[in-house]
Amino acid sequence: MVESAPETPSSPPNAAPGGVPVVASVVVAHPHPGLDATLEALGAQDYPHLTYLFFVVGAPGGGADDPRLVATMRAITEALPQAILRTVVGNPGYGPTQNEAARMVEGDRGLFLFLHDDVALAPNAVSAMVVEMFASNAALVGPKLVDWEDPSVLQHVGLGVDRTGEVDPIVLPGERDQEQHDGVRDVFCVPSACMLVRADVFRTAGGFSPEIDFGGEEIDLCWRVHLTGGRVMVVPSALARHREDFSGRNPDVDLTELRERHRVQTVLAATSPSRVMPVVALLVGLSLVEAVVGVFSGRAKRALVALGAVFRTISRVGSLRRRRAKVQALRLVSDAEIHDLQVQGSARIVSFLRARRARSDAKRLENRIAAAEREKRARTTLAVFAFLGAVFVVGVRRLVIDGVTFVGQFVPFTESWRSLGAAYRLGWWPGGFGSATPAPTGTALVGVATFFSLGNPAAVRTVAVIGLGVVGVVGMWWFGRDVTQSARARAGGTLAYAMVPLHYEAVATGRWSVLAAYAAVPWVLLAFSRANDVLTATASDVMRRALRLGLVIGAVAAFEPSFVAVVIVAAIAYLLATAMCTGVRSLRGLPGVVAASVVVALLLNFPWIGHYVGSDWWSLVVGADPGVGRGEGILRILSFDAGRAAFAPAILVLYGVGAVAVVVARETRFVWAVRGAVLTAVFASLAVASDSRAFGFSLPESAVLSSFAAGGLALGVIALLDAVENDVRGARFGWRQPLALLATLSVLVPVIPLAVNAADGRWNQPRSSLDTLLLQLAKNPDEGDYRVLYLGHPDLLPAAPRTLDTGSSLQLGYAVTDDGIATLFTQWSPGTTSTVRTLENALSHLMSGDTPRIGRLIAPLGVRYLVIPRIDGARSTRSEPMAVPDGLVDALRVQLDLRRQYESDDLLIYENTAWVPTVAQLSTAGREASTTAGMDELVLADLRGATPAKVGFVPGRATQRLEVSPGVVNIAVPPSPRWTLSVDGRRLASRPAFGATTAFDVPDTVMPASRATLRYDRPFLQVAFVVGQFAMWCFALFVALGLRLRRRRLSPVRVERNDETRITFETGPR
Repeated sequence: MVESAPETPSSPPNAAPGGVPVVASVVVAHPHPGLDATLEALGAQDYPHLTYLFFVVGAPGGGADDPRLVATMRAITEALPQAILRTVVGNPGYGPTQNEAARMVEGDRGLFLFLHDDVALAPNAVSAMVVEMFASNAALVGPKLVDWEDPSVLQHVGLGVDRTGEVDPIVLPGERDQEQHDGVRDVFCVPSACMLVRADVFRTAGGFSPEIDFGGEEIDLCWRVHLTGGRVMVVPSALARHREDFSGRNPDVDLTELRERHRVQTVLAATSPSRVMPVVALLVGLSLVEAVVGVFSGRAKRALVALGAVFRTISRVGSLRRRRAKVQALRLVSDAEIHDLQVQGSARIVSFLRARRARSDAKRLENRIAAAEREKRARTTLAVFAFLGAVFVVGVRRLVIDGVTFVGQFVPFTESWRSLGAAYRLGWWPGGFGSATPAPTGTALVGVATFFSLGNPAAVRTVAVIGLGVVGVVGMWWFGRDVTQSARARAGGTLAYAMVPLHYEAVATGRWSVLAAYAAVPWVLLAFSRANDVLTATASDVMRRALRLGLVIGAVAAFEPSFVAVVIVAAIAYLLATAMCTGVRSLRGLPGVVAASVVVALLLNFPWIGHYVGSDWWSLVVGADPGVGRGEGILRILSFDAGRAAFAPAILVLYGVGAVAVVVARETRFVWAVRGAVLTAVFASLAVASDSRAFGFSLPESAVLSSFAAGGLALGVIALLDAVENDVRGARFGWRQPLALLATLSVLVPVIPLAVNAADGRWNQPRSSLDTLLLQLAKNPDEGDYRVLYLGHPDLLPAAPRTLDTGSSLQLGYAVTDDGIATLFTQWSPGTTSTVRTLENALSHLMSGDTPRIGRLIAPLGVRYLVIPRIDGARSTRSEPMAVPDGLVDALRVQLDLRRQYESDDLLIYENTAWVPTVAQLSTAGREASTTAGMDELVLADLRGATPAKVGFVPGRATQRLEVSPGVVNIAVPPSPRWTLSVDGRRLASRPAFGATTAFDVPDTVMPASRATLRYDRPFLQVAFVVGQFAMWCFALFVALGLRLRRRRLSPVRVERNDETRITFETGPR
């Protein structure tokens, strides 16, 4: 460091300490009751050459006659008649305002004392800092700051900073001043609340950064002072009281976001070129690690803000380059010397370990029994999370290594984010036969996730399968923070939620809807618990809470629409439980938040959600109605058992735990116990009713309903363990103690089943499934694209099924996919179109035995294969196979156009020998038959002889190339005037064919095998809807996360002169 050379900025002015002029510059932004004490302390300073300069910030929109501004200036003038006052228009920020002092004061042979308006200096503070500055040859010094109300409590004795700009506060929160920090020493930074800096150094370093309004200005300035070779020191003999209540006085300023943004900007500007890239990697890595840790500690927002600040700063290359050029031009010291002054390693880890050591020392001085109890609770929490972490790693290891099996709804994700986005923007739903309706919102969400996975859809699928359960468990921990302050109770509730077999049964049977509901329930309950706070919250807080809950509901509803109705029922149950305990008045906040969040969820899924508006909306929402109960039984429903879990009934003990919690809990713990019991009772009853079809109509899937029952069980465990600590222990001995002890021990019973079910590394998911047998159905064969018609039990079909009442108690389920295996597009139930009606009419004739020519009836639809799944290894096994609708197999065996291709206990496949390719050049017979409609005509028409006009047809693509000849080109999609065919410069309009599909009449003038373009014209409204929906999701995410939609603009500093006084360091005011 350069310390003694007189020609460098590090040398102090050539004057005696007592004769160096000091200009005390104070920014008064928000007057407070302690301002008089600040002014009195300044007036009591024993330093003789002190000039006072005040910048008084006016209220937004206020003028010079603003009463508050006038009162503030009068108070300053009365306390310090010699003070110089300047009025600042607007609020440009602390640093930019203080830079005006350097502009107003002439000369460099003096010192600036920069002060907040909530700092009260000891009478000798300025003298002590000036003397030490000369004695130590320092460029910038600061005092020891103590608490405003209790001066015996330390606040700051300088600040440590690491290479990523993280701050080590050096002192512990609440640490008493026992002269342990009274030695003068070098520090990397001192708080901007009070700093004494040489005028020449301040000007050489460029003053405070004009780009930093609030938060981080001291780190930026001190770092640049170090680059110029100056020393920064703390002078503990100079004492100052500091209120430090920025957030309370500036509620509209998000100081966390500003500090993180300015920290990253400072680090990237001040780091040398050779080290900047490693520092960027370090910033990103630490932010990611902190985000993971913050999920459990409740401090994830800071990490996310920091991560966003890194990418935002890097993206603004021009601004960053200009700032780096200015800062690097000051460099007289290498980064190696700078790092010697910084905290080695991570400042956050250093401060954490220091605080931990302090707590350990404090424990030695307190009651040993209390310390042992606290240590025991900490060990319990650590043990729970260590166990859950180990179970998670063991339970998913084979899923990560070998991949997720195609079982149930877990179809392979093969679509790129581009194809998903193109289909979503097109306004054509490619699932099934396709339809001219918006694509499901879920496809867009998967597309976004695929984009952020660097284009790896398989990774998105795997992460979702293994990660949604973790999201639910973490959510229960967060929810427990609102229920109780007991870490042991929260850990117990988190363990209970993880032990419920619901999530790993969903993995084993391939149920996206159940996994999503399991992940969302704790977050929904967290929103319920915070809803009543809206009575005292600001409007922005209310909107943020409604948007957060709406985002959760909307995200799940994008894959399971019935979740909206389930949340409404959950809110009613929660309200009922609360009213039973605390009365109706306590319910004022929740209904409004839930209603607003439901509206938000529906808007986030608009326009796709319009698909569910109609007379059959309930059947579309809850899914296919099999016509009979699924017959799982009460025991399996209450055990959350889908047939794959081992020892699932062990979870039944938690029902008893919840009942005991209601009996032994008191006060707020009783309220939470009742809420948990009501949620459990309501949703367990609804799940049983759904399974047995007790109401005569379909309800949402029983496992989806059971997710809230699982949340209720976990809440009961939290209430019980909290009650044991607060209501049972220490109370007079009676029946509550043994009952509570028995219930507490019962919580551990399901631990063994959880570990057993994790042992195979796949959560009991079968290693093979129907997809291996379906590989014989070729993708894009040379003979042309085709469709696959799945028939049988609705729960066994690999695509979203529809059902058809054929007179049997078990309705016929059917689903249609393109050639190959099912895809993501087929996982939502399609709407009713002409092709769907034609297919249902054909199936009705099949089941009634009216026709032996089902193959001809469905040939124009492109159906080549009919597949009847029997056993999938998950929900239907060889020991417990699911039933196939009566008469289905017998009806297929007598069909003249169907040839049995494969048959086993697992699967039955028939080939339709009368099929027509999905995009076909019809034969002469087909050309004539295409102009008619009706079953009678199709039975008589032999459409064989058609040739493919396109191989690899993608329904979700706007433009595709065909090879056509004179005649009729048939496309097995519902008719729509937006389909057009361009050939030889002609634009051919479409027409309906066979009463169900789309056809184009190609003129005889067209040459055989001519190139043609098939186009689907995107509706303008679809473009507007997509843009609007994207904007709604972005807005909801930004507001819910508490982020700002745009960067806060810094207003220019406008200082109004109140007099003609000028300041020079040589003569003072004149």
